[in-house]
Amino acid sequence: MWAAFLVIVLASIPPGLALTRILDGAADTFRKSLLCLPLGLLVLYGTSGILFVIQAWSIISLTVSIIILEIVSLLFLRRKIHIEKTQHTHWQRLEAAMHGLVLSESEPELEEEVQAQRWFQQQRNPILQILAGLFCAMTLTPLLLLDRPFGVDWVGFGTLAANVQATGSFELPSPNSGIWTYPPAFPSLLAWLSELSGSSIEQSAMLLGHVSLLAILLGIWGSMDRLGAGASSALAMGGSLALFAKVFDSGYPSVASQLGLIVGLLVVFRPYHSSLRSHIIAFISTAGFTVLIHPTGAIYLACMLLASILMRTSMDEEEQDRSKHIFLSSIIIMSVMFIVALVYFAPRMLEEPVFAEYGWQGGKPMLMYNGPLMILAAYGLWLGRKSKEIRLLSLWLGSLWILSFVHLIDGLTNVQILSLMSYTLYSMALHAYHVPLALIVGLMASRSTSLTSVDGERSWLNRDMDPFYKPIISSLCLSALILGSILTAGLFVQLSQHQELHASTSGDERLRIWLEDNPPNSIIYSENIHWGHTYSFVTNIETTSIPTLGLLTLNSEIQQEATSAIRNDDVSRLRELNIGYAVSSPIGSLAPYLAASPHWSVEKNYDGARYWKLHDAPSPDRVAVVSNLSHASCIEASGCDLKQDPWRNHRYSDLLSLGDNRMVITKQGQIDWNGAIDDVGLSGRYNVCILYEQIGTGVDYSIQFNQVSISPEDKSGWRFVCAMVQFDGQLDISIDLETDGEWWINPLGFSGRSEQIIDSTGLRVHHFEVLQSN
Repeated sequence: MWAAFLVIVLASIPPGLALTRILDGAADTFRKSLLCLPLGLLVLYGTSGILFVIQAWSIISLTVSIIILEIVSLLFLRRKIHIEKTQHTHWQRLEAAMHGLVLSESEPELEEEVQAQRWFQQQRNPILQILAGLFCAMTLTPLLLLDRPFGVDWVGFGTLAANVQATGSFELPSPNSGIWTYPPAFPSLLAWLSELSGSSIEQSAMLLGHVSLLAILLGIWGSMDRLGAGASSALAMGGSLALFAKVFDSGYPSVASQLGLIVGLLVVFRPYHSSLRSHIIAFISTAGFTVLIHPTGAIYLACMLLASILMRTSMDEEEQDRSKHIFLSSIIIMSVMFIVALVYFAPRMLEEPVFAEYGWQGGKPMLMYNGPLMILAAYGLWLGRKSKEIRLLSLWLGSLWILSFVHLIDGLTNVQILSLMSYTLYSMALHAYHVPLALIVGLMASRSTSLTSVDGERSWLNRDMDPFYKPIISSLCLSALILGSILTAGLFVQLSQHQELHASTSGDERLRIWLEDNPPNSIIYSENIHWGHTYSFVTNIETTSIPTLGLLTLNSEIQQEATSAIRNDDVSRLRELNIGYAVSSPIGSLAPYLAASPHWSVEKNYDGARYWKLHDAPSPDRVAVVSNLSHASCIEASGCDLKQDPWRNHRYSDLLSLGDNRMVITKQGQIDWNGAIDDVGLSGRYNVCILYEQIGTGVDYSIQFNQVSISPEDKSGWRFVCAMVQFDGQLDISIDLETDGEWWINPLGFSGRSEQIIDSTGLRVHHFEVLQSN
């Protein structure tokens, strides 16, 4: 994984420094070090996305393109400013002035900006810079603790990345036919990074997502340093859970698309007289890069541009003339985005109504994820209401909030552009408001902020302006942030001990690795859900399932027919579809169907992740007894409760009639299921297995089948524990928990998938299987 980290970071630095030189000629070494990663990473995303769009993408072509990009960037950085020249670009004049060089075309406004930037750089608080650096570095903590992402989104674009590695396209692999329509930058760069570094898709996806979040924080720090509020703005990002929750849930492309906002901040939040052609060209180009990552970032950038347009209406003629470059480029960018959405994407939403999966994103979800930051920002908006910068941010925030109203017309049909917007912004509370709120707080908390008065003189620098937030407020917020950061680090350490939270199991991963080395000669049936989709990462095998991602156009597929054939044990139909094998995850609902069939045998088993082979001739030796355990034993016992299964909404059937609840044992004591099997027809030596989840580590317990006792390894996650048992018509099962469970913070409680936020370690019991031993 760390090889991938070095590849992506080192590749980002030269183009990032080159773009910083153009966009911020006043940047010193410190600010350049902050901006090079976000700007360079945005260029890498854009390069990969463009190659994919023009159908020239391959591992080799992208590698060559990046090498050329690095060489051009280094040559550009080596360019010296020659005093004897009579014409220089604005960034050259500004850079020269910052270094004390006197050029023939120096101008008063330039000198004023130089004076302002030098003052800002002198006013940096070293302690705040250190704290901001530590806060940003904490975003990489999960990379040290986790082996794969949480959430389910990564499975979808991980599948796309694997497909891009193999084919260079988004066409569905055999045996299905069709195409995915999805912003190509993230999956294609992920494919390149995984291939070049040798890291797995899941590890590379997690790394790229967290590096993107780190880059956003550094970009906010660097861009707002131009206004004397760099460190405070970066630290203010810690006042909201929003973007961090989205990264935790593996919504990496949505987060990465926020990189385009960094360029917007560097261009829009600068003196209008210095926003010249080079800035506009870079602005328009990087706006295109943002679209290629994810439309959410492009929409938020468009709202920022709209805010700058609205601010222009309150300017006098001279200011309007100065801002015409920003105005015209904003109109161009917004028009192109709208036309692309209207012509290319909206017609494909013809039959789709407006959809609000998580409700109105400008209401309760907004408050839930941004509450503390909203309180501080509201106070800052009032105090800074007479400054142009705060007004611009308030207009930007207001336009984003207005977009959320699309979710209030849930179910509306025949307005394709609104349907498209509702699907794009379905979780915007997690990523729309975080940045503008943090910028408001950062500007008002900084002790070196200088804002432009709406009705005052048109001077960009106003050194006499005091910080709006009182020092005591800033100190309390900073203390809360430090405490929260420490608690967050502890939370990730705790979550690293809960493998049961993942959308696939460690057994699934081991089975995928085995299949990559031992591909079958026919199609493998896989469940059409997250844990089944992960087998698409193995590109030298054919699987039936298809992740629904972006806009999916299906020409043909066999998943439904294959599923029906498996449920009906229709071997002839499965053979017609060329299906000879199946994979089942312990999380899914496929295994009970296959275990109860005389036509399927287990070829490999990794802790409940099983590889099955289809046989034409039935054999009773392959038939297992699969049954649930009575809830009555749990209800009667202390320390055992019926709780909702976190994956209850992700299973397509319930053969065992388990329902939505599972037995969860969290207190010391023994739970007995006497007569779990009471059938005189069953006697002899049997392999008895029980499927359960160990919730967290440090759980001391034993399992007993009749007189056979097992003390399983202390390992969190899905467990499929088996033992050879001799019984004569009756099977008794008991679980003895030696100690009480320990409390932990369950993130699934925030999303509603779990009933509790403060949860307890223990065991979640599912079902058991009995197969006669040969």
